[in-house]
Amino acid sequence: MRARILLLGFAGALACRAEAPPPQPSVASVDVGPAPTPVPEAPQPEPASVHGSLETVQGQRVLRVWGTPRQMGHAQGVLLHKEIIDVLDGYALDVITPSQLEAASTLYGTIAEIAPSLREEAQGVVEGMREAGSARVERLDRDIAATDLLVMGAMTDLVAIGCSSLSAWGASTEDAAGGDPMVVRNLDWDDEPALLRNQLIVVYQPSDPERQPVVSVSFAGYLGCLSCLNEAGVTTLFNMGYGDGAASLAQAAGGFAPANLMLRDLLERKDVDGDGVSRADDIEFGLRAATHAGSFILHVVEPNAEQPARVLEVESDGVHVRDPGLAGGDTVLAATNHLRGKDGPQSCRRYDTIERTSQKRGHRWDADALWALARDVRLSEVVHTLLVQPRTRTLRVWFRQPGDRAHTSADGVEFGWDTLVRVPSSP
Repeated sequence: MRARILLLGFAGALACRAEAPPPQPSVASVDVGPAPTPVPEAPQPEPASVHGSLETVQGQRVLRVWGTPRQMGHAQGVLLHKEIIDVLDGYALDVITPSQLEAASTLYGTIAEIAPSLREEAQGVVEGMREAGSARVERLDRDIAATDLLVMGAMTDLVAIGCSSLSAWGASTEDAAGGDPMVVRNLDWDDEPALLRNQLIVVYQPSDPERQPVVSVSFAGYLGCLSCLNEAGVTTLFNMGYGDGAASLAQAAGGFAPANLMLRDLLERKDVDGDGVSRADDIEFGLRAATHAGSFILHVVEPNAEQPARVLEVESDGVHVRDPGLAGGDTVLAATNHLRGKDGPQSCRRYDTIERTSQKRGHRWDADALWALARDVRLSEVVHTLLVQPRTRTLRVWFRQPGDRAHTSADGVEFGWDTLVRVPSSP
């Protein structure tokens, strides 16, 4: 395995090294649910049908779920029960041992600050898995529990991963996209087959009128956000930070918000800061209001702002905003795994390559050039590459499959928002 455990308190402390994670160890469409409508939450809703569909588009799986949190979780559990067990049994339990998972589950079940909607969704997943056949994990000698899924959805609190991203807009994309923003990212995590073969696009369509659809590029059973885009076009890409700002045991024991679960909740909520619109400001507002236990970096891009991109460097002592600027280009912004604004620049081969390439191009970018750059700076543990154009809400996605080379020239598959965010008609 290439991810190592970095246990925080009872379960782990966040840390990363400066360049790469250190060494360690055709689905048919299914759809029987009605279109989503605002439905009052019940304490223990019993879904009458499966509120979801699973299909394969040009070799990539797309899971759509809709309704209440319990219904969305239930649908994922029904449609992906084998894949969820495969991720846990074939990957997660090689990184986090069963005894460590039990400790982490206690932490995430009691101390961690997790939105009630995500706790309900996790419970729905377990119910759906049982209904579909089985939720039993042999290596745990028991059924999977909702808290196990919450730990999976916050794996970055427990392991070190690497990532890289570059956004461009304004003068940098004037020729290619009329100045609209674009952002490309690599998720460099682990090349274990169980992780790679269970990647998919998940489309969450909540029925709560205060929430909005979110598209997440992730893994079966992963409820948090690593690479996500919401209906307003706000794109949030998660990178581990390699700083010293992890909370102490005493601080973590007082409560903390698991990063990726928190991001999913913030992106779903239509108006976090109360200004009447959904923007990148909502993500920053939510981060500043939360308690953090680790060190992470968010590359956030929105569709229509004059300055659409920002990097948020987050540690237990607060949030630092890094504004655009890259080797003389004020309409480009890069992120790897360094708190460059908070702690000052550090040596990083990937960041240096991004900066040098952008400068050589005169900071002029189009989608194909961004894609080629991402390919060049992938780590050997790359899991997926994603390019987003927030204004048009277009996604281009490459999922690495077991046996694929990290630097393959594959172009990926492009998806439009209206293609992804829809409820298929019942047959």
